[in-house]
Amino acid sequence: MAVVVNSGFTETAKLMIGGTASAFKIMALGTDSYADAVAQTKTALSALITENSGLSAATATTAVANSAVTGDTSTFEYTWTSTKVTTVNVKECGVFNKIAATDTMLCYGTFANAIPMESGDTLKVSWSVQVKGP
Repeated sequence: MAVVVNSGFTETAKLMIGGTASAFKIMALGTDSYADAVAQTKTALSALITENSGLSAATATTAVANSAVTGDTSTFEYTWTSTKVTTVNVKECGVFNKIAATDTMLCYGTFANAIPMESGDTLKVSWSVQVKGP
């Protein structure tokens, strides 16, 4: 399941009015996951991958796309290549405005099954976040 989290809604509202906010451009992976029931209140990945394994947070390629109307969707995409000798089991992913103590998560998702990443493996994650009414 993938959702826009509450902090993502708040930061997006600030961006729309020119408030103090930072654009979302960072994608990150994690090795744990939250239950879907609490996903909308998440503010960070359960177990952010931070070690130098080629799987650390990275700046995504971003663009505006068309879904229901012209330019109503933001896209985020990044391809990681593992350099870790031992297996890293990727279970979650998020989009952020930065990875720091003051970061804000836009959206969060878990993978149905852990994705085992070994040295040389690649993982491409793409997000499409549409702005729309209920």
